[in-house]
Amino acid sequence: MKVLEDTIAAIATAYGEAAIAVIRVSGKNAPGIAAQVLKGRKAPEYWESHRLYRAEVWDRNAGEKIDDVMAVMMREPGSYTGEDVVEIHCHGGLLVSQEVLRAVLRAGARMAEPGEFTKRAFLNGKQDLSQAEAVIDLIRARGDAARRLALRRMEGQLNQRVQALQDDLTGIIAAMEAWIDFPEEVEVDEDWKEGLQEIKKAGETLLDGARGGRAAREGIRVVIVGSPNVGKSSLWNALIGEERAIVTDIPGTTRDLIEEEVTVRGVPLRLVDTAGIRETVDLVERIGVDKAREMLRRGDLTIVVFDAAAGINREDLIVIDLVRGMELLVVINKTDLEQQVIDERQVLDYFSGEKIIWASVKEGRGIDEIKEAVLHKVLGGTGDENQWLISNARQEDALERAVAGLGEAQAALGEGLPLECALVDLRETLEALGEITGETVSEQVIERIFRDFCIGK
Repeated sequence: MKVLEDTIAAIATAYGEAAIAVIRVSGKNAPGIAAQVLKGRKAPEYWESHRLYRAEVWDRNAGEKIDDVMAVMMREPGSYTGEDVVEIHCHGGLLVSQEVLRAVLRAGARMAEPGEFTKRAFLNGKQDLSQAEAVIDLIRARGDAARRLALRRMEGQLNQRVQALQDDLTGIIAAMEAWIDFPEEVEVDEDWKEGLQEIKKAGETLLDGARGGRAAREGIRVVIVGSPNVGKSSLWNALIGEERAIVTDIPGTTRDLIEEEVTVRGVPLRLVDTAGIRETVDLVERIGVDKAREMLRRGDLTIVVFDAAAGINREDLIVIDLVRGMELLVVINKTDLEQQVIDERQVLDYFSGEKIIWASVKEGRGIDEIKEAVLHKVLGGTGDENQWLISNARQEDALERAVAGLGEAQAALGEGLPLECALVDLRETLEALGEITGETVSEQVIERIFRDFCIGK
């Protein structure tokens, strides 16, 4: 793919009124455009790279001054895009920033497409594709974990890990091809199998962190369910830290889904309160119950709440049957009440092997434990943030195919098949790894990735 020859421009700051706005210009004609629209004590063509200068923006057609600005020239290849870049820092009013952009466009630039500056950085070799994806992840980060993950990927940590796998795999492929071409001169290396196993193990370790990466980037949807009046809404209020959901002693108070987001150790938790699950003739309540059943299928984790003072009744059994086979966290609420009739052995029979937390929402007991348990249940053994480098489905799919290809190559070697059979799998593995960094990805995929960026980035 060739870098476009034209020069692009866009407002790089958020739409709205602010102290300043930044108009970004990139391309081979950026210095010439700056010379047309900017007047200062020193002409732009003589500006030092990466140094701010005070200037005036003029509309040459109208012979009219638009604004007093600060501007900087970043000469290629030492710029974000790898091309000549000019940034104009004007006053941040809606009208003035648009007028400065119009002056730049009239001087010969065209309006940039979404993500086109970062796309040019990728095409010019300033970033690999995983680093480019990290840019938009950093902009959209909703928690500290997502921000830290994006920064690690922007620094090239994912690229380094993938490149190491590619280098090791390329060496084995080259040795196998040499043996096929010159069987009498090259000895069969029995370390090939061990080398492939080490590469596969490294790929699996990277893949194990994908769940944590997705959780940091997208959040964890936690659905709270139970029969009416077990304290679901009280628990939801306690988890988000404010009284949002209506709480009464009347069963069936909650009739719709209520969702709020909190952050625990940098990871967003999207907590959903639902209507109490029971058979009902009330039309509105029945709609709420149906919504709760639907939300269960969309959640990453389900918190099932029981009333310690009521025990497990017929309506609880409906809930137990509904959540069977799901990722669960069991909470026994109202343990502050003197009368507790719930049978712990019965709970263990229904939820063998599941995490059970005895809590009192009224006294605030067990709330922090529930938050930590949610993270542990979803992230499991992937709690080490340093392993969270894969963060989207595209990267995860490519890595899964790479690991699978290594396994198939190992099987071919183990069965004594010709080396050519293993090489087919290994070349496909190498191509899949290249998709993560962008070396072997299609133009259609690239277009789809940058289409989701904001204009000006």
